[in-house]
Amino acid sequence: MRSARKDALCRRRAARGAVAAAAVAILAALAAAPAQAAVFPDLYSLTVTPEPGSPDMRAAAIDLAMRRLLTRVTGVRDPGADPQLAGLIADASSYVSFDGMVDRGRFRVEFYSTQIERALESLGKPVWGQERPLTLLWIAIDAGGGERVLLSDAGIGADTIADPAGLVGVSAETVELAQAVRSEIEAVAEERGLPIRFPLLDLEDLMSVTSADIWVPFVEQVEAASARYGADSILIGRISTNPFGDSVRWTLVHGNEESTYAGLDVADGLHWMADRYVQAYGFVGVARTVRLVVRDVSTLDDYGRVLSYLEGLSALQSIDVEGYDDDGRLLSLRASARGDLAVLEQTLGLGRVLRLDGPSSAADNTLVLTLVGGARR
Repeated sequence: MRSARKDALCRRRAARGAVAAAAVAILAALAAAPAQAAVFPDLYSLTVTPEPGSPDMRAAAIDLAMRRLLTRVTGVRDPGADPQLAGLIADASSYVSFDGMVDRGRFRVEFYSTQIERALESLGKPVWGQERPLTLLWIAIDAGGGERVLLSDAGIGADTIADPAGLVGVSAETVELAQAVRSEIEAVAEERGLPIRFPLLDLEDLMSVTSADIWVPFVEQVEAASARYGADSILIGRISTNPFGDSVRWTLVHGNEESTYAGLDVADGLHWMADRYVQAYGFVGVARTVRLVVRDVSTLDDYGRVLSYLEGLSALQSIDVEGYDDDGRLLSLRASARGDLAVLEQTLGLGRVLRLDGPSSAADNTLVLTLVGGARR
């Protein structure tokens, strides 16, 4: 596994800059607007490197970009094997809004999001919008021989403050292994459109969580330490490698659910998480009319916050105000929503602006919500 990861590290170093830039953009957006859902930047824009020697490098770049885009949006790992999606790939150039060479052998391709989403809707395929769960990753790597390291926002750490340059007393081989694991995680996150971040592993984190807590894992302890980050999900990874075999174990905490996955490859765990997200947040089919009743809307600021948040959601095609009950502080809206109520519920919860207030009513397509932090009178 180590030699394979070293090869992967070499192949992916060129892509690390783009991944890091995406991560910075996500975190900057969160800092600027902490009450909004995490948005994967440039979801419909991809930078690809087609096979050298292709007869038509531009056409090859567009084909490859469309394949990767369809994986990001529909969750299908091999869209070319799906006869319906293969038709979109064959006609990829008609969906391109911009393409050009970034540098030698690398192309930037941007697609019309609305046209692609309409095409997917007509085919009955899931569409996973740009609002996506921000996942906080607690990753412990056991390289054998008593060496165990953690991945941090700055680089690599242990049960001491994270050190981006490496760790005193940890072998260069273990540091290289950890860097390769991180590269693999970031590459899959870019491929699947996953907003991710790592903990700071500063004094506050390390007073609460140790490598042993991650390894067990003590989920409640990790959850408590994660609260400061405002993430939508927590992924706990335990990766061990030794001469007798490799082991990768994952625990995903999302909402009130806790799921586990075990395998031999780091990438598979990230793909497993992405597949679960597509099932939870992907909307299928044409839009339907839903009614939203929002409680604790007391001021114009409250009113503006609700509308601004809802109008920015890709799951909603339109929003109309039906009325306002001043006595009850209830704002009633009618929306054109993509997907069923369960998907809309999941998506609305990402921004921490609105909180579902009781079960939804499928009979009349109504959701009752409460504005988080709404003004009281």
